[in-house]
Amino acid sequence: MKNFYINETISVKELTEIIGISELDFIKKAFFKGIIIQKNEILKFETVFFLCKNLFNINVLKNNKLHLILKPSINNYFYISITGNVNSGKTTLIDFIFKKNISYNEIGKITQFVSVFKTYLYNKNIFIFDLPGHEIFNKIIKNYINLSNILFLIISVENEIDKVYENILHLTKENNLNIIICLNKIDKNNKNIFIENVKICKISSKNGYGVKKLLIESINSFNSIKNIHLIEENYNGFIVNSYFENNNFIVTLFLLKGVLKLNNFLYFKNEKVFINNIYINNIFKEYCESPCIVKVKNTHFPINFFFSFNKNNTYNNEDIYKENYHNFDNFYIKSDNHTILIAIEDFYNNLKFNNKLNLLKFSLGEFTLSDFKYCLNFNCKIILINIKLNLFIKKQIIKNNIFYKEFDLINNVIDFFNNEYHCNKIEIITGELEVKSIFPCGKNKKIAGCYVKYGYLEIENIIKVYKELKLIFQGKINSLKIQDKNVIKVLQNDECGINIKNFNDIETGLKIVSIKYVFK
Repeated sequence: MKNFYINETISVKELTEIIGISELDFIKKAFFKGIIIQKNEILKFETVFFLCKNLFNINVLKNNKLHLILKPSINNYFYISITGNVNSGKTTLIDFIFKKNISYNEIGKITQFVSVFKTYLYNKNIFIFDLPGHEIFNKIIKNYINLSNILFLIISVENEIDKVYENILHLTKENNLNIIICLNKIDKNNKNIFIENVKICKISSKNGYGVKKLLIESINSFNSIKNIHLIEENYNGFIVNSYFENNNFIVTLFLLKGVLKLNNFLYFKNEKVFINNIYINNIFKEYCESPCIVKVKNTHFPINFFFSFNKNNTYNNEDIYKENYHNFDNFYIKSDNHTILIAIEDFYNNLKFNNKLNLLKFSLGEFTLSDFKYCLNFNCKIILINIKLNLFIKKQIIKNNIFYKEFDLINNVIDFFNNEYHCNKIEIITGELEVKSIFPCGKNKKIAGCYVKYGYLEIENIIKVYKELKLIFQGKINSLKIQDKNVIKVLQNDECGINIKNFNDIETGLKIVSIKYVFK
């Protein structure tokens, strides 16, 4: 028999959180014992003692010390993340468990949006996060892996184990996270797989086969779960998602710890946000206690993930300087979807090749006249994702000849950048040359007399010219010669003459690096 201590009185809410049952279920069970309890009632010790002993086999003891009521810690709550590859059936599983139709409303039938649900399963408080599956969302997936007690990795019987799954398996092992592989669509093919030291459940998210067993398996691991890493950090919560609904811009927050009150500030990395409205289950609240799902309406948020109540933990109000080269294409990215913006920012920050693209600003919410003026002043091209342009602003964009493009799917945005700016190219150095002498050539033109130190140079290659360690030019070759004969390639130890297109500031000692690009 379990024991816990309370003071002389305790609220129904506090008691049910300690026991791990919903208030409604508790009130029903008490009613069947002949005791009528109201939802907001304060219970006396005698009543609590009788109900806990007879209904839950729990022994309640009176606490003689003041202010020692047992309240649920963060470990009394259970966090499940669901992820997998595209079209593996992740969201369909959520639809089956919660009797929803989320998968039918997804653009292109692809998850681009994190959803969170709260439920009570087998007397446990459960939060379930439905995550995107595409690898472009890897940063989001990693964050939720660190926040979760257990991960459901959905694998369709129609697909083989690929790099996406291997990557997630590696991350769960690295973070000591419990994982259950859900072999989905078993109604189509009763396939078997084996992965060492990983629990596997066969399910069908379409007809519900094996789903109950899956949930039991996850609850059975409740007593051996790991503590959530980031709860111990400086964060109080994070942004789950954002979207437009009934002409309101909604941002969903998840409060990990602490109490959020009206007129509080949330501190992000470089911004602070004033909270003037709080909604829980569409009901306006003056405060909310963690852990909980909170919605905030028509408030500007940055695209950072975590926030804190304490500005000393995350907030840095120093101006961020970013050099904008005149030959770069500046882009202003606007979306209603917080998850998509984080994924695009992560894609941009991890580009291996980029000499033209500058994603200058990311912004959440509706595209406004202020956004238009910013783009006009900073010469920005506009990318809109799931955003409908105001007709007046659209006319102003066209009138001022500003480039803009609208998208629904993140894959199409990434394809646009890759195709237009060759962001999916890998730069390979094929050789290095040193300018040893200079020869005149026609009207004020110069030939660089070079020695090939290593590798090779082909006339089609891109070259980079360095003065000491500074890059001073990047471009193409007009001509390549050995002893006045045109050649298409020079090799290590060759001496050659190079005429560089649109570059005539030749000096002895310059370093020329030969580059070729390979598409990933």
